[in-house]
Amino acid sequence: MLERLILALMAIGVTRVTGDCSKPPLLENGFPTNKFTPETLFDVGTEITYKCNLGYVFKKEMLNGSRSVTCKEDSTWTALEVICESKICGNPGKIANGYYEAPNATFGSKVIFHCDTGYKMVGRSFRVCKADGWDGQIPACEVVECQRPELPANGKIKEGFGPKYRYRETISYICNEGFEMVGDHVIECKENNTFIPAPPICKPRNCGNPGNILNGYYELRNASFETKATFYCNEGYRMVGRNLRLCKADGWDGQVPTCEVISCDLPLLNNGTVSSPSSGDQWEPGMVANYSCDNGYSLIGAERLTCMASGKWDKNPPTCRESKMPLTRKIGETKEKPPATIVEDEGGLGTTGIVVSCIIGICVGIGGAAGLSFYNKKRQRTMCKKVHINPQPSENQVEANVNEYHDHPA
Repeated sequence: MLERLILALMAIGVTRVTGDCSKPPLLENGFPTNKFTPETLFDVGTEITYKCNLGYVFKKEMLNGSRSVTCKEDSTWTALEVICESKICGNPGKIANGYYEAPNATFGSKVIFHCDTGYKMVGRSFRVCKADGWDGQIPACEVVECQRPELPANGKIKEGFGPKYRYRETISYICNEGFEMVGDHVIECKENNTFIPAPPICKPRNCGNPGNILNGYYELRNASFETKATFYCNEGYRMVGRNLRLCKADGWDGQVPTCEVISCDLPLLNNGTVSSPSSGDQWEPGMVANYSCDNGYSLIGAERLTCMASGKWDKNPPTCRESKMPLTRKIGETKEKPPATIVEDEGGLGTTGIVVSCIIGICVGIGGAAGLSFYNKKRQRTMCKKVHINPQPSENQVEANVNEYHDHPA
């Protein structure tokens, strides 16, 4: 056994003396250009060259160092004198009217470009540091200009006139009279050469409810500008105020009318009475007023009046006139000559009548205010004829109802 152990140790010594080298040293972020496997043994004098990985370069300070190793007779490798570090792309490029942001310029990093206010970017907004430098191109920053949009129908520009607008410049709109705006009245030029928000629209103003009317209603096609709302009262009511309202630029004009109960105003009756309605003092259409005069007074006119749907009475109200009693004279008393009247013939009647009464051969007229319509030249007649009375006496006449009187001579 001892002999075998000694032979083995000698074999190992002989092998190392022959100079075979095992696996070469590792290079961080680099690799050997020679192809081999981990089990490969390298002869003395074998040289292996290294390269840096993609995106890495040999450190400048060590560019003069050895980039390769050699297998020595003592079965070791010579020293590797280089280091691989990340590639630096440097300045990504200046951008007019803009700037960039980059945490570093090493391999794999990204630089972001921005435009100054009032400018918009044309091109890709970033560059990436590659093995061969910055990729892509430097973008450009162009001034932002917005074209004026189409005017809204039924509206106009209030402020901000011009065919072109710079960044952040605005346009303000107003609607024509009778129209209301939907949307924002101010729009602003943004980065994409368009106005934000979109221009507003102007639609006809809606006045809404024209107002409710108690005991009535209204008719309305719509509540838009310059339309009309017409008011009506229910049956038995009449309107007080204007029956319509117009939708104007500032809303409904005028006021809501009112509907009052239709009633008739009862005229006063001097020296008489009138029946009261069952509902108190309210004379509604269809109700009848019955008139009567006090004792000693006569009713002139209609006795019954009916309240109409118009709030008026169907007839003129009557009046009460004081009744005049017949005058008598003693025998032998001189009678005044009656006023002259127009007589159709000797025995005829005038157009204005008076009742003549004969008492003990003397004719006496009833109603001093009336004129004598009949005068018999033969004063000794024993019969006073019936006198015709006008069926509609005037205010200067007195109604009478005497048909026939007999004279008793003395």
